[in-house]
Amino acid sequence: MAKVIVIGGANVDIKGRARSAFVGGTSNPGDVVVSVGGVGRNIAENLVRLGLQVSLLSVLGNDSNGLLVRETTKSAGVDLSLTLTGPAATGTYLVILNRRGELQSAVNDMQNIEWLRPKHLEAVADQLSLADILVADCNIDASCLEWLCTFSARSGVRLVIEPVSVPKARKLLAFRRSKPIFAITPNKQQLEAMTGQKHLRGAIRELHALGFENVVVHRGAKGAVASSPAGQFDVIAPGALNIADVTGAGDAAVAGLIVGILEGMTLWQAATLGQAAAAIKLASLDSVSSELSRDRLKRIIGF
Repeated sequence: MAKVIVIGGANVDIKGRARSAFVGGTSNPGDVVVSVGGVGRNIAENLVRLGLQVSLLSVLGNDSNGLLVRETTKSAGVDLSLTLTGPAATGTYLVILNRRGELQSAVNDMQNIEWLRPKHLEAVADQLSLADILVADCNIDASCLEWLCTFSARSGVRLVIEPVSVPKARKLLAFRRSKPIFAITPNKQQLEAMTGQKHLRGAIRELHALGFENVVVHRGAKGAVASSPAGQFDVIAPGALNIADVTGAGDAAVAGLIVGILEGMTLWQAATLGQAAAAIKLASLDSVSSELSRDRLKRIIGF
């Protein structure tokens, strides 16, 4: 069984969804749900549901939210032996969704994962070297991202980076890469923030020049664009869905992509698998859909 180690955020999600048209500057009647989330944690759980052996290297607080995240994530089958207890409270992601389940605004408090430093990664370097793929999200400090890029270059272990948000994507501009990183999965906003270009194809070329071998740009309902040394390909999203909640859809897409890569698919095929995983998630109120499985993915896309 393929082994993946994910390095990134784990937190509690507090999600409020308006029942009618959202009105700024006032209270909106709606529904509030608390669930376990975090980009790295979500990717890890999705990968387990897709049949992989997964360890999560994250930082949790010594508090009730940390206990909730640990228990829920362990019960899903994710190995937490690499996860640390930090000095701050467990991270919290507060999100407001409109009546269609789309992101209106969000605030994240991720001080604990920002405590992680290269010395913590160096301490488990032997275990990292045994992974088939490493996945890092940009919740971690730029120094840790740089360490992982250097480690990947010297060890040969493939590294996939999920930028998370516009401010966090810019961390990747703080250092140069000695060898191209295997893959990065930005959305269009993050792509523009990293390259300064609004033209999609030109921005992708610039991202390759910045040291990323494979680029998969997530474009919401428009699907994705997959770009590799073999060329650029449009990836069509599955048909229209009744969207329950967008939170975690990008994380599911990354997980589906990684499964495809580990199965030896082309980047276009793997990104198509990712889009199917995102579609399944969009229909769920949870940050990770309990309906996700490898068989269901392949039925959706016909592989």
